[in-house]
Amino acid sequence: MFETIPSIYWMILIGVPAGFFTFILYQLGMVTKDMRGVVQNSTKILEESNKTLIKTNVILDDVQAIVSTTKGTVEEVNQAVIVPVRQISGLLSKLTAFLSGIKK
Repeated sequence: MFETIPSIYWMILIGVPAGFFTFILYQLGMVTKDMRGVVQNSTKILEESNKTLIKTNVILDDVQAIVSTTKGTVEEVNQAVIVPVRQISGLLSKLTAFLSGIKK
């Protein structure tokens, strides 16, 4: 039976699957090469985003310091100005009520 099949057919039967297998390996190599480039680009992007996050954290710390300073200032103004004004207005309202009570 093997004597009747010409050698060209055997070469085709072995060559076609070998060619497909080689093509698949080539395509896998190209995908791996592209993936390496993508990973390198994503590494650069991650490094830049890390730098941006560090800058954002610095800005956030500055804003928190400003807010805490402003809050302290508002509390000092409240204690130094508003509380005495409320006490004086409370005394004046009591005095006015007392005087209106005497007039009756």
